[in-house]
Amino acid sequence: MHANDMHNKMGYVIATVCPLLIAPIISFIVIRQSEKLRKALETLKLVKDELEATNAKLFEKSSHDSMTGLLNREAFFNRLESVRTLQPCSLLIIDVDHFKKINDIHGHFVGDGALMAIAHCITECVGKDDSIGRIGGEEFGIYLATKDDTQVTAIAEIIRAEVNRMDYRTPHGECVRLSVSIGGVVDISTGAVVDHFQTADRKLYEAKRNGRNCVFIQSSLRKAA
Repeated sequence: MHANDMHNKMGYVIATVCPLLIAPIISFIVIRQSEKLRKALETLKLVKDELEATNAKLFEKSSHDSMTGLLNREAFFNRLESVRTLQPCSLLIIDVDHFKKINDIHGHFVGDGALMAIAHCITECVGKDDSIGRIGGEEFGIYLATKDDTQVTAIAEIIRAEVNRMDYRTPHGECVRLSVSIGGVVDISTGAVVDHFQTADRKLYEAKRNGRNCVFIQSSLRKAA
């Protein structure tokens, strides 16, 4: 056998056998690296999901009242400003009657419980497109996705009646009568929010001056006049 033939056969063997020997090793390395990459991507996704969840919790905490779970004042008015030009919108302001007296007689624990109970009651009275905020100590704001005078007044009256109907009691079983006064303005899609808020606030004080536990609404018809 000539040297060239031997060399060619050796070359053939090397070219044929070596890949067969090396292939499993390379496959093992590739599979292992792929598994590492898959685990790294899974870990990255978990970290991303946890970060998003943390950010969502931080946003929730920064935009919501810790006691009632409603929007806080800043978030409520931001919400109001962002949607009022996009859809029908009216504003209600609700103030708990004689709240200081409740705190003075029964203590802040009972007073806080009353606020939470009223917040829940209000939430049950409005629709999914409406927004509620705690905008002061015992004051709530409601954005209603309607500019219909009759509907706004009806919703306000339902809230007033439902709060007044509540059977709220102290831990000792003593009944605490609750009521709210409500002022509002229909259709706040144009003009400055602060002006509409002042109008609703004036209506609230009309309700206070008229014996509390009542509703006064600035209608869109009166505004147009």
